Parts: sequence; structure tokens; C-alpha cells
Amino acid sequence: MKPTLISVLVMIFTLCGTRAQTVTQPEDHISVFERSPVQVKCNYSYSGSPVLFWYVQYPKQHLQLLLKHISRESIRGFTAHLDKKEASFHLKKPSAQEEDSAVYYCALSDTRTDKLTFGDGTSLTVKPNIKNPDPAVYQLKGPKSNNISVCLYTDFQMNTTKDSEPTVFSLSRTVFNSNTTVLDMGAVGSKSNGLVAWSKSTDFECQSTFQQEFYPNSGISCDAKLVEKSFETDMNLNLQNLSVMGFRIILLKMVGFNLLMTLRLWSS
Repeated sequence: MKPTLISVLVMIFTLCGTRAQTVTQPEDHISVFERSPVQVKCNYSYSGSPVLFWYVQYPKQHLQLLLKHISRESIRGFTAHLDKKEASFHLKKPSAQEEDSAVYYCALSDTRTDKLTFGDGTSLTVKPNIKNPDPAVYQLKGPKSNNISVCLYTDFQMNTTKDSEPTVFSLSRTVFNSNTTVLDMGAVGSKSNGLVAWSKSTDFECQSTFQQEFYPNSGISCDAKLVEKSFETDMNLNLQNLSVMGFRIILLKMVGFNLLMTLRLWSS
């Protein structure tokens, strides 16, 4: 009976020890901006001497080992410190990068059975840190008449109210405008609005049209004559292009003549 009793006690202690081995990752998902510090928490419960690991699974890739507490190395900028008093093994990185977006798993190894116990995993999303540009206004005046002005407004915010349609500016009857075009950058939580307005009024000013502050393009209005000059034909460039075409034609004729003479020699 004694050997049987001892075997039962050993089995009970083994099962109890296995049940006491747990890994907890309190956060299911973490979202940070690029170049911001990040910490993925991991707590464990183990009666013996713990051996802990961090695994990572990048999108459309297999699970792979990131680091373990024995090596104490910095892998891809990540470090993890084993705190036995707090029973924690938190993963840290001082400056997160966009390619760090993945699912991170904390794992505990049982020194008696070499069995790995994994946490539920923490999904890390690193968003690009893109700042919204300042609103800008560009003015284009006709080359022949200064009475007609066209204004291009970009990167402004829409002013929305609960009981009305979105309004971005107050226009008089002499001012015409196109439909607002919106570039939705959902990945970074930002929108870029663009609108064109024009008028035949001589007192029409681009900056005063909107109900918010705009930054003009260096205080210089767009000039259609300058735009036309940028598209003028370069005579030197045209001459070089014609020279290249002429050399190509001469080369083709020489190749054709040599081929014809070779065929005649073979036929004779």
C-alpha cells in the first residue's frame, strides 16, 4: 500500500504544480503612434524557478521566438526584465516602429516537463505619426484680366453641426464654388479637404473667404503666364532629340546594308 500511496501523492503534487503554472496578459490590444514607447505586460504564476520567453507572430507569418530572459539581449529594440518579486516579465521598446505591429505571446516553461504555457496574446498596432498640415490657399489670376480670380483651398477642417449640413465658409452671391473633395486617410485618422472657388468681383480675396486662418503660398499668387513659360519648348533639347533620331536611322541603314550584302555572298 505504501508504494501506491506514494505514487498517488506524487501524481497529486504534479497535477497541483501544473495547475499553478499560469501566464496572464492583461491587455488584448495595444495601439500606439510611431516612435512612442510601448510596453506589453505579462504576469505569471509558478512555484519553481521560472524560465520565460516572448514569441511574436507578424501578419501572414508563423510564430517565432523573439527573446528569453536568460539571454538578456535586445532583439529588434525590445527588452524584457524578469521581476520575480512582482512575478512579471514585461516586454518594452522605447521607440515603436510601424513594422512592430504584430501579436506578442508571453510563454512560461516548466523546468520539470519542458512544457510551454502561453498567454492569450496581445495585439500591437503601431500607427504612423503623421501630423495634419496647416490649411493653405493658392490664388490664380487671369493673364488678360485681373477681375477673375480662382482660389484653391486645401487641408482645411469641416465645421459640422448636429442640425445642419457641413459648412466651411460663407460665400456671397458673386462667388462660385465647386463641390468639396475629400481625401480620406482612415489609416491615420485624418482627412484632407480641397475646394475651388472663383468670382468676377474685383474685391474677391482668397484668404478672407473662409471662416478660419489660412496660410498663403509665400504671399505670391499663381500667374498663368509663369505656368505657360514653364511649358515652353526648349530648342536645344529638340535639336538633341533630332540628332539622336538621325543617328538611329543611319545605324539602321548600315545594319540593313550589311545584312543584304551578307545574304548575297551566301547565295553566291
